[in-house]
This record gives sequence, structure tokens and C-alpha cells, in this order.
Amino acid sequence: MRILVAQSGGPTAVINASLVGAVKRARELGHEIFGGIYGIEGVLKDKVIPLLQSELELEKISHTPGAFLGSCRFVLPEFGAEEYDVLFKVFEARKIDAFLYIGGNDSMDSVAKIYLEAQRRHFPMLVIGIPKTIDNDLVETDHCPGFASAAKFLNIVASEFVIDSIAYSEPSISVVETMGRDTGWLAASLKLSERLVKGLKTLIYLPEKPTSDEEILSDVQRFKDGPLLVVVSEGTVDEKGNYLKSTPVLDSFGHPKLGGVGEHVASLLEKIGKVKLVNPGFVQRAASHIVSGVDFQEAQMVASFAVDSVDDGKSGFFVAIDREKKNYLSTAKLVPISKVANKVKKVPQELLDNDMRGFVEYIEPLVDGLPDFLVR
Repeated sequence: MRILVAQSGGPTAVINASLVGAVKRARELGHEIFGGIYGIEGVLKDKVIPLLQSELELEKISHTPGAFLGSCRFVLPEFGAEEYDVLFKVFEARKIDAFLYIGGNDSMDSVAKIYLEAQRRHFPMLVIGIPKTIDNDLVETDHCPGFASAAKFLNIVASEFVIDSIAYSEPSISVVETMGRDTGWLAASLKLSERLVKGLKTLIYLPEKPTSDEEILSDVQRFKDGPLLVVVSEGTVDEKGNYLKSTPVLDSFGHPKLGGVGEHVASLLEKIGKVKLVNPGFVQRAASHIVSGVDFQEAQMVASFAVDSVDDGKSGFFVAIDREKKNYLSTAKLVPISKVANKVKKVPQELLDNDMRGFVEYIEPLVDGLPDFLVR
């Protein structure tokens, strides 16, 4: 079998662990494996190479940040467009038997379209989607590879930032902006920072819970005298559903470009006291020096399972992660891609109730190896 794998969308700290997981399993099963350079956009241009790296090179790749094969933010058009003729000519010329696509929401849309087009053409190629996103917003999976490492990075950075901010006789209000356009999984994860800094109070604002400048001011006023971390997701909205801060510029998917909500909140809070702001920006997506071991292992697991699935003749599926909640254990399973494409998983309200105890229980097993600080 000839397997083609490609990567798409924004990177994660473990996206290359998934790539290596697929390569190693394909070799174990005796299959040839190829890489699509720059995602589906590169495949359209026949940028396909054999993946012949040594075991030592694969080990290095698995710990390398960014997308090793290159990425893209290319949206496949609706059916009937000429791109599908070009794409399937490449698949045919390269004698591709299976296509694996590592990506997030928009990538799973591409997986669904390619699978349906292969069926329509009676083209004998298997198609599987492999999850990847720090936003953790893919449905039908307990969580997504990349999320836990980003959450671990943010908790360590935010805690170090807070400790520095409270070192003076006049402590500062610490403000952190996280990524997350439509969901607040990353912002909510910073509730864990209360475990790292004794006495810390976190105030978290995310897209699932509309807020206002007035509410933020009122909340901060109540907790300003103690160590305080204000977390705001870039996609935080007001009660009318408008972003607290955005620009009129659109990205390649037609979404308003976000950013600046941290500055907005920090400026707002200067009415109360001294404020310090940190925006990790794109660094939080692929900080390979701070990786969750659980995340790394699961990133390889889902990709290896995808190879097993096509080896078993499965097609039109997405590899999801299931978990045993009592004693944490994760397993991979297949979900029809039609149930995943173009859907977004919000943070459930029950995880946000009771001072977010449910969320802490949900994420704690995923973010392993947090430091143990001692703050005076």
C-alpha cells in the first residue's frame, strides 16, 4: 500500500509526533509512505516526496516544532470545481492507496470532501482524518493532540509571569491573552495556575460566557488586593455576540482577524491599579521545549491508529480519543468524518460551574509534569 500523509493549519508542539507515528507504523506494516509538502495545496501542485528518514532523524522530527512537511490554509472548493480533477490526477499518477490528513476543523472539511469525491469517482483510495488543534474544538473526541501541550506551556508561563508581578511591595494585576477564536478551552486551562501559585485567584473570560467591560472591572475590583491573574481569550464576546476586540481585516477563511483584547482589558484595568500584560501570541502553538508527555504519546497513538485503520480497509473516518475517567487511560477510536467536519465543540457549561472544578478534573491528567513553585 502507498500512503500519503500531509499536515495542515496552525502547528502544535506535537504535530510532528503524529507524522512520525504514521511513518513508523506504516513501515512496521510494510507500506510505502509519502509526504505532501504544504498540505493539500502542495498536493495539488504534485509536491509529494517519499519519507525515507532514518530512525534517528524521525526521533528528531518528532520533537521539532512547526509542521515538518509544511502547512497551508487552503479551503477546498465545493464539488465540481476543477481542483478535484487536478487532485485526483495526482493521486492516480502517484498510485496513492490511502490519504491521511493531520489537521483541525478546516482540514477535516477537506477530509470529508476528498472522501466523498473519491466515492463519487469510484476511486479506490482510503481517506482518514487525524486530529490536531490547540483550540481543542473538534467534536466527537474527548480532546485533541496539541491542546494539552499548549495548556501546559500557558500555565507555566502565566505562573512565572504572576510570580514576577507580585515580587514588589505594590503588586500588579497580571493579564494574559490566549488564543481561541470560537472556544475558550485554552483560556479555561489557566485555572490550573492556581495550583502552581499559592493564593492566586484567576478570573477567566472566554467566548462561551459573554461579558462586558463593566463586569470585568467589577470582578477585578473584588480581588485586586491578592495575587490576581486575569485571563482573556482572543474570541471573548460581549452580550450582543460582538468581539471585545477585533479588526476589520479578514483572514484566508473569511474570519475577522483577532488580537488586541489583552491590551484592551489591560488598559481598562489601569483605572484600578498597576497592570502587567503578556500575550504569548503564536509561541503558545508550538513551544516544543514545554510538551506534555501524555500529549506526545497520544499524538503518535492517533496517527498510528489511522495507519492501522487504512490497513484494515477503513475510509471516511476521523480518529478520536476516548478516555477512562476514573483512572486516566486513553484509547483511539474511529468516528465517521461526516460527524466531525464543520462542527465546533464549545466548553460545556458543567465544566465551568462550581469554580471550574470539573474543568480542572478534566485537564489535570492531560497536562503532566507541572512545576512545584514555592511563593512567599
